[in-house]
Amino acid sequence: MPRMLEPVRFKFLLGEWHLASWRPRFQPLRAGASAAAGWPVAADVRPEDLHPQADGYWCQQADTERFPLGLSRFGPWVCYVPRRERLYCVDIEGGFEPYLARWSSKSRYNLRRSVKKLHERNPAGLLELAERPEQMDAFLREAAAISRTTYQSRLLQSGLDYDVRTVRAMQELAARGNARGYLLRDAGQAIAFAWCAGAGDRLTYNVIGYREETAALSPGTVLLYLIVEDLFRLGRFKVFDFGVGEAPYKQLFATRALDFADAYLFRPAWRHRLRAWLHWRVDRLSSTIGRLLERAGLKSRVRHWIRALRRCG
Repeated sequence: MPRMLEPVRFKFLLGEWHLASWRPRFQPLRAGASAAAGWPVAADVRPEDLHPQADGYWCQQADTERFPLGLSRFGPWVCYVPRRERLYCVDIEGGFEPYLARWSSKSRYNLRRSVKKLHERNPAGLLELAERPEQMDAFLREAAAISRTTYQSRLLQSGLDYDVRTVRAMQELAARGNARGYLLRDAGQAIAFAWCAGAGDRLTYNVIGYREETAALSPGTVLLYLIVEDLFRLGRFKVFDFGVGEAPYKQLFATRALDFADAYLFRPAWRHRLRAWLHWRVDRLSSTIGRLLERAGLKSRVRHWIRALRRCG
């Protein structure tokens, strides 16, 4: 079996300000269902098995206590763990109505009211799905147009851009039945999007966005409700993965969460150690500034100023 490489983007962020990016390539290692808590064992991660063009190994979803945070040594490798993560997901089983029954009656009522409100405004339909290769170009054009207006794209450089390479990658996924692009429409205009990519029986909620001027309609939450409903109806995937990170909507929709740490085992070269150290220090500085602003009651105000400046720019 060929050894596949995956690029990983390390962002140098000061709060919500994107300073730079670093994109090493890794050979992934993922713990199997029977992996022990001490996975991986250093002796089993061998330099001779590493792809010659890889910068190192990526140990995915290891136990949170397996590696220390920050920089350390792991056998011959330079080990970097930027943070401990939490991944939320929805188990697609048992039907949509029993799934909704897990929610509080208030949450269920509020969400259904938002969905009903948009349905009444758009009796011809709200949700548009792109899943075939020939649909990917049009989907990406509309999704990228929304993404360019979001603060994630302006500040964090994490939006969805239109380019031929991305279209081709989406088309390849679609040809294997692993692409689902969703657009939420209001009065014919796309106001929110979600790009989801599948692997096996797992679908990941990769990139999302909505037009900020439509926030009163709760477009992101309504779209997510309709996506989960669609996946229960489809029955193709068993897990809907929200990706890492905390967010209120993830806690609301998820049926379970997994705590883990990704460890990046770099070849023992000074350039890897220096870049990882710089990334770690910038991340620590950003966290410290954030805590100080929060204690002073200024965090939300500063965030608002930064986003306003970016909109003006």
